[in-house]
Formats: sequence, structure tokens, C-alpha cells
Amino acid sequence: MSAHSPVSRPRGARRFGAALVAALALFGPVLAAPAALAAPPTATLSLSVSPANVTAGDALVATITGSGVSDLYSYDLEITFDPTLLAPAADAPTGPAGGFTSTVTGPGSLTVSHTRLGTSPGLSGASGVVLASVPLRSLAAGSAAVELSSVRLVSSTGDVVTATAVASETVVVAAAPVPEPQPSTSSPSPAVSASASVTPAPAAKAPGDLATTGVDATPWIAGALGVALIAGGALFVLRRRQAVQE
Repeated sequence: MSAHSPVSRPRGARRFGAALVAALALFGPVLAAPAALAAPPTATLSLSVSPANVTAGDALVATITGSGVSDLYSYDLEITFDPTLLAPAADAPTGPAGGFTSTVTGPGSLTVSHTRLGTSPGLSGASGVVLASVPLRSLAAGSAAVELSSVRLVSSTGDVVTATAVASETVVVAAAPVPEPQPSTSSPSPAVSASASVTPAPAAKAPGDLATTGVDATPWIAGALGVALIAGGALFVLRRRQAVQE
């Protein structure tokens, strides 16, 4: 009975196997590093609205701030509000420097999107990281709720975190004051008397009255009477003398 000796493996194959094991031991941790470093972004978001009490027509700003922020590369923040009480202002929302910010508006909603550029690192900060400032304007009196209704956070490795009904604030809008009527500055027109004044007509002249042209005739009449009396007296004296001489 013949004995079979084990077949020995080629020397080249043994060398390749040893090299593969050594390569895995050397480069395995490096190849696995990106997967180990991949992690979702973290951030605790809060919403504030200033001022909290306004008059219809006034401007206000909603600010979204993050604390405990880590590797936040891009995000979408949706704000909702009552469209009969509030509306987006003419000025566009702003985001942090070093990135691109855009806005999409709808009936009673506004979504702010921000992303870092190129190889810029994601946002990080223990507290006070302002993610968006959103200008609004008040329209009418009422109690207006402003809500951070949904968020989408993306890390630099592409991991995504979403949340809804994150935070809310209430703004009290007072009615705009009604302007009081101002007194007229023009002088009032003179009042018209109800009774009209009647200018008396000149009295009719007697046939013997002298016509005058604006001069009083009384002195002339008195003078004429005096002359007549003197003439009559002189005539009477002459006749009396003649009677005595005869």
C-alpha cells in the first residue's frame, strides 16, 4: 500500500498570500477611515422674532440660530406664518458668510436654503451660529404665529437629518392708528346775511325846489329872503315920504 505525501503549494503562491495579508494590515485602516468619519450633522435650532409687538405696516425679523453645530454643510429651513397678518419683506433673507443663500416663497411660507462652496468646511460652533435672518412685514392686527416648521440638514459627507415643528414664536400686531382730521388752514368765507339792506330812495322834489349839485341850498334861500325883506322895507319908506309931502 503506497503512501501519498501532501502536495506542496507553489512557492510563488505562498509569497502572494503573505503580501496580501501584509497590505490589508497596513492599508485597511486607511481605506476604512472615510466610512468611520462619516457622521450626520448636529445642530439644535431656535427661532426668535424681533420685535414681538408691532403695529400693522411695521417691519420685523425672524432669526434662526444654531447651537452645538457640527459639520453643517448645507440646509433648508422652512418658515410658515399667517398670510393675512404677515408677508415676506422686500429685502431678501441672509445667511452666513462663505456660502450661497437662496429663497423660495409661497402662500404663508418661506424656505431659506444655504450651502457652503467648494471645499469649504461645514459650519461648526458651540452656540450663536446664525443660520438665517428673514425680514418680514406686518399686514393687519392680530396674533401671528411664526413657525420653523421643517428643517433639512446635510453634512459634508452627505448625511442628512430632517425634523419638523422645530420651534415657533408669536407676534402681536396692533391696528394702525386712524389719522385724526386736521383743521382747515384756509380762511372761512364771509357769512351772507339773510336780510338784505335796502338803500332808501331819495325823496321827490317839490316843483319849487332848487336843484342842487351836491351843495347845500339852505344858505342861498335864506339870503334871498333877506334881500326881499330889505327891498320891501325900502319901498314902504319911499311911499310913506311921498304921502307926507302931498
